[in-house]
Amino acid sequence: MSLPVRLPGVLFAAIVAVTTFTACEKIDRNMWENPAYRPQEAPVRHPPEDSVPTKGLERTPKPGSPEAAALKNPVKTTESSLLAGKELYGIFCTPCHGESGKGDGPVAKKFVPAPVDISGTGFGMAPEGLLFAVVTHGWNGMPPFRSDLTAMERWEVVAYLRTLK
Repeated sequence: MSLPVRLPGVLFAAIVAVTTFTACEKIDRNMWENPAYRPQEAPVRHPPEDSVPTKGLERTPKPGSPEAAALKNPVKTTESSLLAGKELYGIFCTPCHGESGKGDGPVAKKFVPAPVDISGTGFGMAPEGLLFAVVTHGWNGMPPFRSDLTAMERWEVVAYLRTLK
């Protein structure tokens, strides 16, 4: 009489044990299949295609493209925008390009190739859209400033570059 009563309990325990152990096998195998990284090495994680950055969707053409040269400065050049551009230039550009934009900043001697002359006599005469694209994406050893400056701040720097002689 006690055997038929225990049989469903034993069957239930066996089914639970079998399903639990097979599920654990899959969890363990998943750990074996993960990619390994060395200490201090970060995995390369690319954002999903067509994802929108946290600062909004900004599509700036790459330097050298016809679309970049066709860009026009949306910031109206005023005394305050030139002052803001001068301040940002002093923070982000002067260490390499120097006060006058001739590429003679305090750290310029350490770079190969040397920073470009961006004054009114050099690369600073390029179309403003090209200058904006270079400040945004970087070029020939110059780092990109897209993550450091907003689009309006980059346009203010471009407007200030036009005043360098």
